[in-house]
This record gives sequence, structure tokens and C-alpha cells, in this order.
Amino acid sequence: MKKNFLLLSMVAASSLFAGSDLSSAFQEGKVSGQIRYYYMDEDNKGNLKDYYGSALGGYLKYETGSLEGFKAGAAIYAATYLSDNVTSTNTESTAKKGSRYVVGLMDAADPDKNQLMNLGEAYISYQKSKTKATVGRMKLNTPFINTEDGRMIPTLEQGIWVTSKDIQNYELQAGYINAFWNRSTSDWKSVQDSFGYGYPQGIAPNGKPSNYGSGNTNTNGVYVASAAYTGIANTKLEVWDYYIQNVFNLGYFEGNYNKKFGNFTALAGAQYINEKDVGNGGNDDRTKAYMDHGEKSETYGAKAGIGYADTLLTLASTVTTDKGRFLFPREWGKEPLFTFQKRERSDGSGGCDAWLVTLDQDFKGLGLDGLTSKIGYGRYHKQDAKNAILNKYGLPSYAQTSVDVFYNFKGPLKGLALEYLFTRKSAIGNTYETPVSSAYVFGKNDINLQNIILNYNF
Repeated sequence: MKKNFLLLSMVAASSLFAGSDLSSAFQEGKVSGQIRYYYMDEDNKGNLKDYYGSALGGYLKYETGSLEGFKAGAAIYAATYLSDNVTSTNTESTAKKGSRYVVGLMDAADPDKNQLMNLGEAYISYQKSKTKATVGRMKLNTPFINTEDGRMIPTLEQGIWVTSKDIQNYELQAGYINAFWNRSTSDWKSVQDSFGYGYPQGIAPNGKPSNYGSGNTNTNGVYVASAAYTGIANTKLEVWDYYIQNVFNLGYFEGNYNKKFGNFTALAGAQYINEKDVGNGGNDDRTKAYMDHGEKSETYGAKAGIGYADTLLTLASTVTTDKGRFLFPREWGKEPLFTFQKRERSDGSGGCDAWLVTLDQDFKGLGLDGLTSKIGYGRYHKQDAKNAILNKYGLPSYAQTSVDVFYNFKGPLKGLALEYLFTRKSAIGNTYETPVSSAYVFGKNDINLQNIILNYNF
């Protein structure tokens, strides 16, 4: 289905551009891309096995100029290991698991793969006034379906997407997705085959290993709609609905207020997520269903912050009730939760709460234009790691510290950006360490992660 969909869009593109202005459209086209270097170090507790990897890759994209409002574009994405110690046989002996993080630089579904290349974008678009429709393979950025660009190649989508700002103070979006190129994998998959592809599936509420991957989840795709309103001064309100046919429906609300008072900044925000199963949750067999039959969840979030000049301090909180686990396929994007920190998710947890304090700093006032940082400390309180009903991935409560430093070069090196990310996760819940490399420690807690990312965008 996904191949026929892509073929149809490319045939349409060729017919649309078969006109007298074809040469002008191509002459006015634009080449863009990125060269990306990534080094990651995964330092597990004590004598547990550690991992490292460095990779080089990026993408090359071409988009035509406009022809009566129509454009066409395509991008090739590629990556290769320069050095690493990630293989299917290099696993932790007692935990019987391998790398959780470094393996994602290439193909988490095949730890022995050292390079990959694929057609990541191939689309046609049509724009009239402030309304734009795109069909084919594309890169989307929504609260839950997004690039989650923390490895070599981002998550990409195939389908139809429409955006419009023709109504004053409103931005409307809607679309249908029938395939994904999951981050940390090498192949495009239909929506139903993308579930669990390259990512752990955790434990079902009945205590048995989940098995919703390998095509066991039955759905014809993802339907998304949203509306954002900016008609109130300094305020943005938005609602989103994600309907995954026969699996689940998720409704999302977010409101943000941000205002400057001279050198001071004040901000506040609120979030609400409501989700429930649809159809049979993906499969009549509860162990093979992505969402348990009758399962539902509610999540609330809030944040408040105050800033002065180039410094901003923010406090955020998230609570998921014990009605059920908050679920969204981590294969499709990172979460928009105010308490999100890079390198961990809230997906799979119910009856839990978290808080996070962050300090954002721009150093331009000190003469270091281009240098910024974000430091965060959060505590994430989960249900017991053995409580399968409310803790899908057996993740004990933990505290996380993150230091994220960015530098955007100027002058002749404009386009070059450097990021250094350090995260430390420490267990504050029961890890049942018998032995130390139990399933509740290795790759999950008492772990240090270092990342050096160098991007050249052109």
C-alpha cells in the first residue's frame, strides 16, 4: 500500500511539471542538506557493559521552484558508523541485553548493520494563499508525531498533510499517514508494521511480554487534526486529535502564555491528554494488542517560569492518573510533556507523577553570541517496576540530570552547529538488584550518557 501511494504521488508530480515552465521551475529549485557527525557514549553502572559509537551521515535534498503553486521535492538520507562496539553478540551476559542508546545511531532492529541509506522525502505540494497540501514522503513536526531528532536520521512520514492560516488567528492542520520510517531503523514500514519495529515492546497488563509488533497490530493508518488559536495577546491555545484506526484515540490540549515586562519574562502553560482504546486495541488477543481492551488514561501538566535578560528559570509538573498507562508509540516521535528530558520517556506509565526544573541561558550578553545552554533536574515517580498494569517497561522511579550546551558558529563557519549533551539517571525506586544487572538497572538507571553532535546545515 505504501509503495503504491508513493508511486501515485510521483506520477502526479511528473504530469504536473510536464508544462512549458518546467525548465524555470527546476532552475529556480533549491538544494539543501545536512552533514552530521555524532559521538555517543553509554556508561552503565559498575562493571556492566558499556557502549560507544561514532557515525557520519546526513541528507541531501532538492526542491523545485513553484509552478502555478505546485512544487516537488526529494531527499536522500544516509549514515555510516566510523567506529563502534555495538553488535548482536556484544551483550550484557546476565541482563541478556545489548546497547539501549548507541544502537539507535544506526539500526536498532539490526545491531550488526553498519550503514544505511534510503529515500526519506519524495513529495509534491500545492499552495494557494496561506493553505498548503503535501502528498508523499515528508518530515512532520507535531506534538506527538515528530522528527525526535536525537540520533543520526529523524523519523519521517508518508501520507497527505494540509495546513492553513487563511483564517485570521487560526492555524489548522489535518492529515492521514499510512507509513513511517522509524528513527533508528533502516526501512519504511506501513503504520501497522511500524509498531514495535526497532523498539522494545515491554510487558502487557496481564504480566506477559507484549507482542504487538511484527504486524500483530491491525490498523489502516493514522488520522490527525488540529487547531491553534493566537487571538489572545501573548497566548497560544491548541488542540490535537490523533486517531489510530482500530487501536486508540488521543486528544491533546496545550495552552501557553508568554509575556515580556521590560527585561523580565513570565510564562505559564497547561496540558491535558485523554486517550482510550478503539476497536480491539489493535488485536483481539490482549497480549498482541497495543492498547489493552477498555484501557484509558488521563495526563495533566503545568509549568511556570520567570526570566530576566538572557536567563530563564522554569518549573514543570506532570501527573498521569491510575486509570491506565499513558501510551503513544515511541517509534513515531518524542512526547510534548513539559517534564520531558532527552534520553527517557513517560510512555508506558500510569499512576505516576514528575517534576522538572530547568535553567536556560543565552550567553550573548557576555559577549559569547551563539552559545546557549539548558540545565535540567527532574524526579520521575513511577509505580513499582514489577507492576505491569501501570508500568509497561519496568522502569523504576528515577532522578535525571541533564546538561545541554549549544554553539552556533558565525562568520565563515556559519551553518555549523555544535551540541554537547550529558545526562545522568539515578534510581530512586526499587531496582531489585539480584544481580546488579537486573532488567531494572541495565540501560535504565545509574547510567551516564554523553553525546557530541556536529551539524553543518546548508
